[in-house]
Amino acid sequence: MQLRNSNILKLLVFLIAGILAGFYTAIPRTIIYISIAVLLPLFCLSYYYSSRPGFPYARYFGIISFCLTFGIGVLVASWDKPGFRTDHYTCYTTKGEDEILFTPRKTLKPNTYSYRYIASIRKVNGFKTSGKVILYLSRDSTAKELVTGNEYYTKTAFLDIPPPRNPHQFHYKNYLRKQYIYHSLSLKSEELYHVAGSGENLYAYAELIRDNIVKALEQYHFPAESVAMIQALLLGQKQDIPEDIYEHYAAAGAVHILAVSGLHVGIILFILHFLLHPLRRLKYGHIFSLILTLSSLWAFAFIAGMSASVVRAVCMFSFVALAMQLRRNTNIDNVLLVSMFFLLLINPGFLLDVGFQLSYAAVFAIIWIQPLLYAWWKPKWKVTDFFWKLATVSLAAQLGVLPLSLYYFHQFPGLFFLSNLLIVPALGIILGGGIFVIALALFQSLPSFLAEAYAFVIISMNRLVTWIARQESFIFRDIFFDGKLLVSFYLFLIFLFLCLQKITFRRGAALLLSVLCIQLSVFYNRYEASAREQWVIFHKSRDTRIARQYGKGLTVYAPAPENNIADDGMIRTYAVSERIDRIKTENIQNLYNIYGKRLLYINSEKIPLIPELKPHYILLGNSPGINLERVIQAYRPEMIIADGSNYISYIRQWQATCKKEKLPFHSTYEKGAYIFREN
Repeated sequence: MQLRNSNILKLLVFLIAGILAGFYTAIPRTIIYISIAVLLPLFCLSYYYSSRPGFPYARYFGIISFCLTFGIGVLVASWDKPGFRTDHYTCYTTKGEDEILFTPRKTLKPNTYSYRYIASIRKVNGFKTSGKVILYLSRDSTAKELVTGNEYYTKTAFLDIPPPRNPHQFHYKNYLRKQYIYHSLSLKSEELYHVAGSGENLYAYAELIRDNIVKALEQYHFPAESVAMIQALLLGQKQDIPEDIYEHYAAAGAVHILAVSGLHVGIILFILHFLLHPLRRLKYGHIFSLILTLSSLWAFAFIAGMSASVVRAVCMFSFVALAMQLRRNTNIDNVLLVSMFFLLLINPGFLLDVGFQLSYAAVFAIIWIQPLLYAWWKPKWKVTDFFWKLATVSLAAQLGVLPLSLYYFHQFPGLFFLSNLLIVPALGIILGGGIFVIALALFQSLPSFLAEAYAFVIISMNRLVTWIARQESFIFRDIFFDGKLLVSFYLFLIFLFLCLQKITFRRGAALLLSVLCIQLSVFYNRYEASAREQWVIFHKSRDTRIARQYGKGLTVYAPAPENNIADDGMIRTYAVSERIDRIKTENIQNLYNIYGKRLLYINSEKIPLIPELKPHYILLGNSPGINLERVIQAYRPEMIIADGSNYISYIRQWQATCKKEKLPFHSTYEKGAYIFREN
């Protein structure tokens, strides 16, 4: 592997370092601009003189190039952060309601209570602005979905995105922050006003094209399930896929099929290359063919919503198409590196996107590991060879994404091999046939038998995936995997690959060292888990959860312990992250001794006041109708805690009472779970 000698790889490393520095630090704008202004002329001068023979300081050109690339990475990562650009919407907001003009850019999967969108802020209080927010539109009888690309006016307040309320829950605030989204808007349909004449832009046209395709398909009575799959596979819109089908694909290890990626774009490139072949016989035909190919690929990317996976795939295959038209051998390593470099320059947020990371990990694993796996056996029969190639590609891709999958999702589908072996060949037929079906439907020339046959193929694929996903014994869930193990496993895979290429003493020693790193990470995690002890008052809507952790054991106290508390998603997430291997449940009590301090749980106004108890903490649950001021006077506690089982109106009253009594008040609604640790 010669990538370590590649200049584009070195530049990419410095660009990534700059992006991380710009994202996680607050480097002043002036320093960034001055640094780039100094480095840019030095770069030009060093390039000019380094090209001269005998110039003694040619190595300084490389150093300046790396420093400039690092500075550019810091700049692009900081560009959309609040406070960096003077036109960011946060520069014009007030503490109350603001007049906001926004445009929905991307439709997200709706939840039970609201439609969800990512919206660009066009104006705030009359000032032109930039920046993105997440928009929640209440789903009521009068609510209509917003149209992507149209402009809407409202008067409301920007809301902070709350952090997770319980330990180890998905940190949605950090997830949005990685996409440069820092606030939300919560609206009702009557608070919105559509701006007349808006919608004349590319986003609106892309939405219109997608809507026309869906309407054309619905005329031929395609089942809703088939239309949702077509939108996901060919239009990049996954929000209409039923939740159960999405979960089945994830459990079967085939969820990547639902996102437009390199496989989808590769098929489209192959079709374009085949259709445009006659054009290349003409004079300047290669140029026209290249222009049409690139235009078609990026038009498809835009219609598909410009997600990280489709943009990455189209960018990569654009370079492949360029090499094909120039009739040069395509070095796929360099194609991937160049595509990654330009993608991160355009959108540095891709670096922290899970889909982006999984996509590149899978593709790099395929081009590096698959040839080694395939070399172990070369079948003579073409059919056998086809399925062996497919099997090695699937295995290599899963090896590449396995550490990331365990790190982010804590599960591993044991039947991924079977699902990919059966589904990927069918996917090529579905994609190629889907383009043909859509074209005929748009021209109202689709035969009914062809529509029925195509719908049958999609539904059959879904049924196959559902069958694979229901083999529960082959799905390994709740696997703890942290950052130390993630780095250690990737080091192991890299050095294993190098040793399979050519075994040397240094490579063998590095491989053994990576194995040692994995072992040390596992031993350290076990020691850390066995030494952990704490009490947690969780935030749970309409219920109370108190848990005591003692090493790898967990006791959960609940009002109804006969329910299967271990299946509670909140408890399961906590147990996986804390390496808990045994959980038991008990009835909740009214008095606990926590590290020498007493916690009194009041869940009813019928509980008598006993001043002799002298509790240090009082936990209020189940909205007890008590006079909190009288309780405070009787007990004089150190703190009042209210969990998620209480009415919001009660919590506000108690908070006001504690403020009057100058007593600390902790609401799990606002501050999240309360944790007791032994000092």
